[in-house]
Amino acid sequence: MKIVYSPDDLDGSLSHPVAAVGNFDGVHLGHQRILETLKQRAAPHGGTVVVISFNPHPQRVLHPDTAPRLIATRLQKVAWLEEAGVDLMLELPFTRELSALTPEAFVTRILLRGLRVAEVHIGRNFRFGHDRSGDFETLEELGRRHGFTAMPVTGVRLDGRRISSSRVRAALGAGDVQLAAALLGREEELVGPVVPGDARGRILGFPTANLAVENELVPFTGVYATHLVVDDEPLPAVTNIGSRPTFPGAGPAVETHILDYGGDLYGHRVRLRFTRRLRDEQRFAGLPELKAQIALDVAAARKVFGA
Repeated sequence: MKIVYSPDDLDGSLSHPVAAVGNFDGVHLGHQRILETLKQRAAPHGGTVVVISFNPHPQRVLHPDTAPRLIATRLQKVAWLEEAGVDLMLELPFTRELSALTPEAFVTRILLRGLRVAEVHIGRNFRFGHDRSGDFETLEELGRRHGFTAMPVTGVRLDGRRISSSRVRAALGAGDVQLAAALLGREEELVGPVVPGDARGRILGFPTANLAVENELVPFTGVYATHLVVDDEPLPAVTNIGSRPTFPGAGPAVETHILDYGGDLYGHRVRLRFTRRLRDEQRFAGLPELKAQIALDVAAARKVFGA
């Protein structure tokens, strides 16, 4: 997948560009449906599948106090878009100047200059241009005027409700990683390097890998059955997310005990996938009680994984 940061990086030579506009945070099942539609529309013409996205998230610029924490890192989003068959991502630096463009200026400067879209797919509730004054009908009229087709996107629903990045965030915020996985079409995944910890897990007989999480959003505090993906190998594990209340002043951490594993992972970049929430985080009177509970958590995880 090719990535460009301005329409000026393109010369108008793309074959039948079929584009969608959005943030695509998490690349959930709704996004995946859009991308599959783009591929189907582009294929008969030997066309180019294009995603037009923004960095940073527009809310970071326009309303930073209420901007959402992102589900995915930029690198995760790029990888998932490429895996879904996107040929080109136009990643626009989002600025107040960009937000001030009129709908027609957005179309002429972003969609036509350099890119020359053949089709643009957006949801009927999508807004663009200054003060969000442009909608699907605006784009449809501008398309007729400038020679491209505006296509409406039909949302994907689960349990009668539309799948959205906001709904994924809410599920993760509640610790419901099974619902998040159903919305994403894959298990929630955190990424980052393994860093040295305080070695308490090793003292207890359950050594842990401490993840320096690069994602902005992590699941709600608690204990989870997980897989730690090391060199593309998913290893069954138990993960605690929280402040470690048994140890006052310990601070927040994401700690993972890999079942039946004795390797050294310091410095490795890993991926942590969440399968099921096992329990709330708890404070224990001392190390014996904590050790006994960790043993129960390991047994619960083994049952989840059938190990």
